[in-house]
Amino acid sequence: MTTYTNFGLIDVIGKKYIKDSYMSVEDGLIREVGLMAQLEPGRLAGAVDLKGKTVMPGMFNTHIHALSSPIAAPESLNGETSGMFALRGLRHLQQHLASGVTFVRDMNGRKLAEVDLKNAVRLGLFEAPDLQICRQCLCMTGGHGCNTGRECDGPVDCKKAAREQIKGGADFVKIMATGGVNSDTRPEYSQLDLEEMTAAITEAHRAGKKTATHAHGKAGIKTAVLAGIDSVEHGSFIDDECIELMLARGTALCPTLSTHYFTEKFGVAAGIAPWKVEKSKIAAEAQHIGLEKAWKAGIPITIGTDAGTPYNPHWGTFMEFVLFVEDMGFDPMDTLAAGTIVSAKVCGVDDRMGSVTPGKQADFIVLSESPLVNIRTLGEVEQVYKKGKLVCLPPIDRSVTD
Repeated sequence: MTTYTNFGLIDVIGKKYIKDSYMSVEDGLIREVGLMAQLEPGRLAGAVDLKGKTVMPGMFNTHIHALSSPIAAPESLNGETSGMFALRGLRHLQQHLASGVTFVRDMNGRKLAEVDLKNAVRLGLFEAPDLQICRQCLCMTGGHGCNTGRECDGPVDCKKAAREQIKGGADFVKIMATGGVNSDTRPEYSQLDLEEMTAAITEAHRAGKKTATHAHGKAGIKTAVLAGIDSVEHGSFIDDECIELMLARGTALCPTLSTHYFTEKFGVAAGIAPWKVEKSKIAAEAQHIGLEKAWKAGIPITIGTDAGTPYNPHWGTFMEFVLFVEDMGFDPMDTLAAGTIVSAKVCGVDDRMGSVTPGKQADFIVLSESPLVNIRTLGEVEQVYKKGKLVCLPPIDRSVTD
Protein backbone atom coordinates (compact mmCIF):
# COMPACT_ATOMS: atom_id res chain seq x y z
CA MET A 1 0.00 0.00 0.00
CA THR A 2 1.26 3.49 -0.92
CA THR A 3 0.12 6.55 1.03
CA TYR A 4 0.12 10.10 -0.34
CA THR A 5 0.10 12.91 2.19
CA ASN A 6 -0.26 16.65 2.81
CA PHE A 7 -2.16 17.66 -0.33
CA GLY A 8 -5.27 19.66 -1.05
CA LEU A 9 -8.04 17.46 -2.47
CA ILE A 10 -10.62 18.48 -5.08
CA ASP A 11 -13.76 16.63 -3.95
CA VAL A 12 -15.86 16.70 -7.13
CA ILE A 13 -18.81 14.95 -5.49
CA GLY A 14 -19.08 17.16 -2.40
CA LYS A 15 -17.82 20.10 -4.49
CA LYS A 16 -15.29 21.30 -1.94
CA TYR A 17 -11.55 21.75 -1.53
CA ILE A 18 -10.20 19.73 1.40
CA LYS A 19 -6.87 20.87 2.80
CA ASP A 20 -4.35 18.60 4.52
CA SER A 21 -5.60 15.37 2.95
CA TYR A 22 -4.11 11.92 2.57
CA MET A 23 -4.92 8.95 0.36
CA SER A 24 -3.82 5.30 0.36
CA VAL A 25 -3.63 3.22 -2.82
CA GLU A 26 -3.26 -0.53 -3.24
CA ASP A 27 -3.63 -2.88 -6.21
CA GLY A 28 -4.66 -0.03 -8.48
CA LEU A 29 -7.54 1.08 -6.23
CA ILE A 30 -8.03 3.91 -3.78
CA ARG A 31 -8.33 2.32 -0.34
CA GLU A 32 -8.56 5.32 2.00
CA VAL A 33 -9.09 9.06 1.79
CA GLY A 34 -9.03 11.27 4.85
CA LEU A 35 -7.53 14.17 6.79
CA MET A 36 -3.91 14.19 7.90
CA ALA A 37 -5.07 14.58 11.49
CA GLN A 38 -6.68 11.13 11.21
CA LEU A 39 -3.58 9.39 9.84
CA GLU A 40 -1.60 7.30 12.29
CA PRO A 41 1.94 8.74 12.68
CA GLY A 42 3.50 5.35 12.04
CA ARG A 43 2.15 5.35 8.50
CA LEU A 44 4.12 8.44 7.51
CA ALA A 45 7.23 6.33 6.95
CA GLY A 46 7.59 5.73 3.23
CA ALA A 47 4.66 7.99 2.35
CA VAL A 48 4.78 10.21 -0.75
CA ASP A 49 4.73 13.79 0.52
CA LEU A 50 2.70 16.08 -1.77
CA LYS A 51 2.92 19.15 0.43
CA GLY A 52 1.73 22.25 -1.39
CA LYS A 53 0.16 20.24 -4.23
CA THR A 54 -3.42 19.72 -5.30
CA VAL A 55 -4.84 16.31 -6.18
CA MET A 56 -7.96 15.71 -8.27
CA PRO A 57 -9.42 12.89 -10.36
CA GLY A 58 -7.96 12.32 -13.80
CA MET A 59 -9.74 14.40 -16.42
CA PHE A 60 -12.32 12.91 -18.78
CA ASN A 61 -12.68 13.72 -22.48
CA THR A 62 -15.99 12.31 -23.65
CA HIS A 63 -15.63 13.31 -27.31
CA ILE A 64 -12.42 12.61 -29.22
CA HIS A 65 -11.38 11.18 -32.56
CA ALA A 66 -8.39 9.13 -31.50
CA LEU A 67 -7.43 8.06 -35.02
CA SER A 68 -7.80 11.53 -36.51
CA SER A 69 -4.78 13.85 -36.81
CA PRO A 70 -5.37 17.51 -35.89
CA ILE A 71 -4.10 19.04 -39.12
CA ALA A 72 -5.81 21.48 -41.48
CA ALA A 73 -7.70 18.69 -43.28
CA PRO A 74 -7.76 15.49 -41.18
CA GLU A 75 -9.88 13.77 -43.81
CA SER A 76 -6.91 13.94 -46.21
CA LEU A 77 -5.40 10.99 -44.32
CA ASN A 78 -8.43 8.71 -44.71
CA GLY A 79 -6.61 6.66 -47.33
CA GLU A 80 -4.01 5.43 -44.86
CA THR A 81 -3.86 1.80 -43.79
CA SER A 82 -5.48 0.41 -40.67
CA GLY A 83 -2.04 -0.12 -39.17
CA MET A 84 -1.07 3.50 -39.65
CA PHE A 85 -4.33 4.63 -38.08
CA ALA A 86 -3.66 2.41 -35.07
CA LEU A 87 -0.17 3.87 -34.65
CA ARG A 88 -1.50 7.41 -34.87
CA GLY A 89 -4.20 6.44 -32.39
CA LEU A 90 -1.63 5.14 -29.93
CA ARG A 91 0.30 8.40 -30.16
CA HIS A 92 -2.87 10.41 -29.59
CA LEU A 93 -4.06 8.32 -26.64
CA GLN A 94 -0.70 8.73 -24.96
CA GLN A 95 -0.87 12.49 -25.51
CA HIS A 96 -4.21 12.45 -23.69
CA LEU A 97 -2.80 10.44 -20.81
CA ALA A 98 0.38 12.49 -20.47
CA SER A 99 -1.75 15.65 -20.26
CA GLY A 100 -3.81 14.26 -17.36
CA VAL A 101 -6.74 12.63 -19.17
CA THR A 102 -7.43 9.15 -17.81
CA PHE A 103 -10.66 8.35 -19.71
CA VAL A 104 -11.68 9.06 -23.31
CA ARG A 105 -14.63 8.25 -25.52
CA ASP A 106 -13.87 7.85 -29.24
CA MET A 107 -16.57 9.15 -31.55
CA ASN A 108 -15.83 7.45 -34.87
CA GLY A 109 -13.30 4.89 -36.00
CA ARG A 110 -11.18 4.36 -39.08
CA LYS A 111 -10.95 0.96 -40.80
CA LEU A 112 -11.62 -0.82 -37.48
CA ALA A 113 -8.21 0.19 -36.12
CA GLU A 114 -10.06 1.54 -33.08
CA VAL A 115 -11.18 -1.98 -32.15
CA ASP A 116 -7.62 -3.28 -32.00
CA LEU A 117 -6.57 -0.14 -30.17
CA LYS A 118 -9.24 -0.65 -27.50
CA ASN A 119 -8.35 -4.31 -27.09
CA ALA A 120 -4.66 -3.45 -26.71
CA VAL A 121 -5.52 -0.86 -24.05
CA ARG A 122 -7.61 -3.33 -22.09
CA LEU A 123 -4.86 -5.94 -22.30
CA GLY A 124 -2.47 -3.39 -20.79
CA LEU A 125 -0.06 -3.53 -23.73
CA PHE A 126 0.78 0.15 -23.33
CA GLU A 127 0.02 3.14 -21.12
CA ALA A 128 -3.21 4.85 -22.19
CA PRO A 129 -6.46 6.24 -20.82
CA ASP A 130 -9.46 3.98 -20.44
CA LEU A 131 -11.10 3.97 -23.86
CA GLN A 132 -14.67 3.55 -25.04
CA ILE A 133 -15.41 3.25 -28.77
CA CYS A 134 -18.52 3.48 -30.93
CA ARG A 135 -16.76 1.75 -33.83
CA GLN A 136 -18.52 3.37 -36.86
CA CYS A 137 -21.03 6.19 -36.49
CA LEU A 138 -24.43 5.63 -38.09
CA CYS A 139 -25.28 8.17 -40.80
CA MET A 140 -27.67 8.53 -43.69
CA THR A 141 -26.39 7.83 -47.18
CA GLY A 142 -24.26 10.83 -48.16
CA GLY A 143 -24.67 12.40 -44.73
CA HIS A 144 -22.16 13.84 -42.29
CA GLY A 145 -19.68 11.10 -41.44
CA CYS A 146 -20.35 9.02 -44.57
CA ASN A 147 -16.65 8.95 -45.50
CA THR A 148 -15.89 6.71 -42.51
CA GLY A 149 -19.25 5.81 -40.95
CA ARG A 150 -21.88 3.14 -41.62
CA GLU A 151 -24.42 4.55 -44.07
CA CYS A 152 -27.92 3.33 -43.26
CA ASP A 153 -31.40 4.27 -44.45
CA GLY A 154 -34.75 3.34 -42.98
CA PRO A 155 -35.51 1.86 -39.55
CA VAL A 156 -34.64 -1.73 -40.48
CA ASP A 157 -31.23 -0.82 -41.88
CA CYS A 158 -30.49 1.48 -38.92
CA LYS A 159 -31.36 -1.32 -36.49
CA LYS A 160 -29.05 -3.67 -38.37
CA ALA A 161 -26.27 -1.07 -38.39
CA ALA A 162 -26.52 -0.66 -34.62
CA ARG A 163 -26.35 -4.44 -34.19
CA GLU A 164 -23.25 -4.55 -36.39
CA GLN A 165 -21.44 -2.02 -34.23
CA ILE A 166 -22.35 -3.84 -31.02
CA LYS A 167 -21.32 -7.20 -32.47
CA GLY A 168 -18.03 -5.66 -33.55
CA GLY A 169 -17.10 -4.39 -30.10
CA ALA A 170 -18.75 -0.98 -29.72
CA ASP A 171 -19.13 0.29 -26.15
CA PHE A 172 -21.80 2.77 -27.24
CA VAL A 173 -23.62 3.69 -30.46
CA LYS A 174 -23.23 7.07 -32.16
CA ILE A 175 -25.88 8.44 -34.49
CA MET A 176 -25.67 11.42 -36.84
CA ALA A 177 -28.78 13.56 -36.44
CA THR A 178 -27.65 16.58 -38.46
CA GLY A 179 -25.09 17.81 -40.93
CA GLY A 180 -21.75 19.08 -39.68
CA VAL A 181 -19.19 21.85 -39.76
CA ASN A 182 -16.33 19.83 -41.24
CA SER A 183 -18.19 18.26 -44.17
CA ASP A 184 -20.08 19.67 -47.14
CA THR A 185 -23.37 19.37 -45.28
CA ARG A 186 -25.42 21.95 -43.38
CA PRO A 187 -25.07 21.61 -39.57
CA GLU A 188 -28.47 23.15 -38.92
CA TYR A 189 -30.30 20.64 -41.15
CA SER A 190 -31.56 17.26 -39.93
CA GLN A 191 -30.43 13.97 -41.42
CA LEU A 192 -31.52 10.63 -39.87
CA ASP A 193 -35.19 10.90 -38.90
CA LEU A 194 -37.17 9.93 -35.80
CA GLU A 195 -38.03 6.37 -36.90
CA GLU A 196 -34.46 5.66 -38.00
CA MET A 197 -32.89 6.96 -34.80
CA THR A 198 -35.47 5.28 -32.59
CA ALA A 199 -34.71 1.91 -34.21
CA ALA A 200 -30.96 2.25 -33.63
CA ILE A 201 -31.25 3.67 -30.12
CA THR A 202 -33.76 1.03 -29.01
CA GLU A 203 -31.42 -1.69 -30.25
CA ALA A 204 -28.45 -0.16 -28.42
CA HIS A 205 -30.38 0.15 -25.16
CA ARG A 206 -31.63 -3.41 -25.52
CA ALA A 207 -27.96 -4.46 -25.51
CA GLY A 208 -27.19 -2.30 -22.47
CA LYS A 209 -25.27 0.28 -24.48
CA LYS A 210 -25.33 4.06 -24.17
CA THR A 211 -25.99 6.26 -27.19
CA ALA A 212 -24.73 9.62 -28.38
CA THR A 213 -25.73 11.84 -31.28
CA HIS A 214 -23.87 14.34 -33.40
CA ALA A 215 -26.44 17.15 -33.52
CA HIS A 216 -25.97 20.85 -34.23
CA GLY A 217 -29.42 21.99 -35.43
CA LYS A 218 -32.30 22.34 -33.01
CA ALA A 219 -34.66 20.15 -35.07
CA GLY A 220 -32.12 17.32 -35.10
CA ILE A 221 -31.49 17.71 -31.38
CA LYS A 222 -35.20 17.45 -30.59
CA THR A 223 -35.64 14.43 -32.83
CA ALA A 224 -32.72 12.62 -31.20
CA VAL A 225 -33.98 13.39 -27.70
CA LEU A 226 -37.46 12.16 -28.58
CA ALA A 227 -35.87 9.01 -30.00
CA GLY A 228 -34.24 8.34 -26.61
CA ILE A 229 -30.64 9.46 -27.08
CA ASP A 230 -28.44 9.59 -23.96
CA SER A 231 -26.18 12.49 -24.92
CA VAL A 232 -26.17 15.27 -27.48
CA GLU A 233 -22.76 16.11 -28.95
CA HIS A 234 -22.13 19.75 -29.95
CA GLY A 235 -25.71 21.07 -29.62
CA SER A 236 -24.72 24.32 -31.31
CA PHE A 237 -28.21 25.64 -32.05
CA ILE A 238 -29.88 24.30 -28.90
CA ASP A 239 -32.96 26.30 -27.87
CA ASP A 240 -35.40 26.47 -24.96
CA GLU A 241 -37.58 23.65 -26.30
CA CYS A 242 -34.54 21.39 -26.68
CA ILE A 243 -33.47 22.18 -23.12
CA GLU A 244 -36.95 21.44 -21.76
CA LEU A 245 -37.03 18.08 -23.54
CA MET A 246 -33.53 17.18 -22.38
CA LEU A 247 -34.30 18.04 -18.78
CA ALA A 248 -37.45 15.93 -18.86
CA ARG A 249 -35.58 12.93 -20.26
CA GLY A 250 -32.25 13.33 -18.45
CA THR A 251 -30.32 13.85 -21.69
CA ALA A 252 -26.74 15.10 -21.35
CA LEU A 253 -24.87 17.62 -23.48
CA CYS A 254 -21.24 17.65 -24.62
CA PRO A 255 -20.66 21.06 -26.23
CA THR A 256 -17.07 20.63 -27.60
CA LEU A 257 -16.23 24.34 -27.50
CA SER A 258 -12.63 23.56 -28.35
CA THR A 259 -13.33 22.58 -31.95
CA HIS A 260 -14.61 26.07 -32.76
CA TYR A 261 -11.87 27.70 -30.69
CA PHE A 262 -9.03 26.02 -32.56
CA THR A 263 -10.65 26.36 -35.99
CA GLU A 264 -10.99 30.11 -35.49
CA LYS A 265 -7.58 30.46 -33.82
CA PHE A 266 -5.70 28.90 -36.76
CA GLY A 267 -8.16 29.70 -39.52
CA VAL A 268 -7.64 30.04 -43.25
CA ALA A 269 -4.06 31.23 -42.77
CA ALA A 270 -3.14 27.77 -41.48
CA GLY A 271 -4.82 25.99 -44.39
CA ILE A 272 -8.31 25.32 -43.01
CA ALA A 273 -10.93 25.56 -45.75
CA PRO A 274 -12.71 28.97 -45.66
CA TRP A 275 -16.14 27.32 -45.61
CA LYS A 276 -15.19 25.34 -42.49
CA VAL A 277 -14.08 28.50 -40.71
CA GLU A 278 -17.25 30.35 -41.66
CA LYS A 279 -19.57 27.55 -40.53
CA SER A 280 -17.60 27.22 -37.30
CA LYS A 281 -18.05 30.92 -36.50
CA ILE A 282 -21.80 30.76 -37.05
CA ALA A 283 -22.15 27.64 -34.89
CA ALA A 284 -19.95 29.07 -32.12
CA GLU A 285 -21.97 32.28 -31.87
CA ALA A 286 -25.24 30.37 -31.49
CA GLN A 287 -23.70 27.84 -29.12
CA HIS A 288 -22.56 30.46 -26.63
CA ILE A 289 -26.16 31.53 -26.09
CA GLY A 290 -27.66 28.05 -25.94
CA LEU A 291 -24.97 26.54 -23.74
CA GLU A 292 -25.36 29.25 -21.13
CA LYS A 293 -29.08 28.48 -20.95
CA ALA A 294 -28.48 24.72 -20.75
CA TRP A 295 -25.92 25.16 -17.96
CA LYS A 296 -28.23 27.38 -15.90
CA ALA A 297 -31.14 24.99 -16.46
CA GLY A 298 -29.18 22.09 -14.97
CA ILE A 299 -28.61 19.90 -18.03
CA PRO A 300 -25.86 17.33 -17.27
CA ILE A 301 -22.87 18.70 -19.21
CA THR A 302 -19.66 16.83 -19.93
CA ILE A 303 -16.18 17.84 -21.04
CA GLY A 304 -15.27 16.79 -24.56
CA THR A 305 -13.09 18.58 -27.10
CA ASP A 306 -13.64 16.88 -30.49
CA ALA A 307 -9.85 16.39 -30.54
CA GLY A 308 -8.64 15.42 -33.99
CA THR A 309 -10.58 18.13 -35.79
CA PRO A 310 -8.46 20.89 -37.45
CA TYR A 311 -5.58 21.89 -35.14
CA ASN A 312 -7.52 20.60 -32.12
CA PRO A 313 -4.76 18.69 -30.28
CA HIS A 314 -5.10 15.48 -28.33
CA TRP A 315 -3.12 17.06 -25.51
CA GLY A 316 -5.51 20.03 -25.28
CA THR A 317 -8.37 18.83 -23.04
CA PHE A 318 -7.46 21.50 -20.48
CA MET A 319 -8.58 24.15 -22.97
CA GLU A 320 -12.20 23.01 -22.73
CA PHE A 321 -12.06 23.60 -18.97
CA VAL A 322 -10.51 27.02 -19.63
CA LEU A 323 -13.24 27.94 -22.11
CA PHE A 324 -15.94 26.89 -19.64
CA VAL A 325 -14.51 29.13 -16.94
CA GLU A 326 -12.95 32.06 -18.82
CA ASP A 327 -15.19 32.31 -21.88
CA MET A 328 -18.54 31.04 -20.57
CA GLY A 329 -18.08 32.28 -17.00
CA PHE A 330 -18.98 28.93 -15.41
CA ASP A 331 -18.05 28.17 -11.81
CA PRO A 332 -14.63 26.45 -11.60
CA MET A 333 -15.77 23.72 -9.20
CA ASP A 334 -18.82 22.92 -11.30
CA THR A 335 -16.55 22.81 -14.35
CA LEU A 336 -14.18 20.37 -12.65
CA ALA A 337 -17.17 18.20 -11.73
CA ALA A 338 -18.36 18.33 -15.35
CA GLY A 339 -15.00 17.02 -16.52
CA THR A 340 -14.83 14.21 -13.98
CA ILE A 341 -17.80 12.77 -12.07
CA VAL A 342 -20.53 14.12 -14.39
CA SER A 343 -18.70 12.79 -17.44
CA ALA A 344 -18.21 9.47 -15.66
CA LYS A 345 -21.95 9.20 -14.99
CA VAL A 346 -22.85 10.01 -18.59
CA CYS A 347 -20.41 7.33 -19.80
CA GLY A 348 -21.72 4.82 -17.27
CA VAL A 349 -18.45 4.37 -15.35
CA ASP A 350 -19.05 6.48 -12.23
CA ASP A 351 -19.10 3.34 -10.08
CA ARG A 352 -15.35 2.94 -10.64
CA MET A 353 -14.02 6.25 -11.97
CA GLY A 354 -14.53 10.00 -11.88
CA SER A 355 -13.71 10.88 -8.26
CA VAL A 356 -11.08 10.32 -5.58
CA THR A 357 -13.20 7.88 -3.61
CA PRO A 358 -12.34 4.65 -1.76
CA GLY A 359 -13.00 1.64 -3.96
CA LYS A 360 -12.51 3.46 -7.26
CA GLN A 361 -9.59 3.20 -9.66
CA ALA A 362 -6.59 5.21 -8.52
CA ASP A 363 -6.69 7.56 -11.50
CA PHE A 364 -5.60 10.99 -10.32
CA ILE A 365 -3.43 13.96 -11.23
CA VAL A 366 -1.11 16.14 -9.18
CA LEU A 367 -1.09 19.90 -9.76
CA SER A 368 1.19 22.67 -8.51
CA GLU A 369 -1.78 24.86 -7.58
CA SER A 370 -5.52 24.61 -7.24
CA PRO A 371 -7.49 24.85 -10.51
CA LEU A 372 -10.18 26.56 -8.45
CA VAL A 373 -7.78 29.51 -8.29
CA ASN A 374 -6.16 29.11 -11.71
CA ILE A 375 -8.02 26.85 -14.15
CA ARG A 376 -5.08 27.00 -16.57
CA THR A 377 -3.00 24.90 -14.19
CA LEU A 378 -4.79 21.94 -15.79
CA GLY A 379 -2.56 22.59 -18.78
CA GLU A 380 0.54 22.03 -16.66
CA VAL A 381 -0.14 18.73 -14.90
CA GLU A 382 2.87 17.69 -12.81
CA GLN A 383 2.08 14.00 -12.36
CA VAL A 384 -0.48 11.54 -13.70
CA TYR A 385 -1.38 8.29 -11.95
CA LYS A 386 -3.28 5.53 -13.75
CA LYS A 387 -4.52 2.65 -11.62
CA GLY A 388 -2.10 3.73 -8.92
CA LYS A 389 0.99 3.79 -11.13
CA LEU A 390 2.90 6.93 -12.00
CA VAL A 391 2.62 7.49 -15.74
CA CYS A 392 6.01 7.72 -17.45
CA LEU A 393 5.67 9.04 -20.99
CA PRO A 394 7.83 11.40 -23.09
CA PRO A 395 7.10 15.12 -22.63
CA ILE A 396 4.45 16.54 -24.96
CA ASP A 397 5.76 18.77 -27.75
CA ARG A 398 3.27 21.62 -27.61
CA SER A 399 4.90 23.47 -30.49
CA VAL A 400 2.86 21.21 -32.82
CA THR A 401 -0.78 20.16 -32.64
CA ASP A 402 -0.19 16.56 -33.74
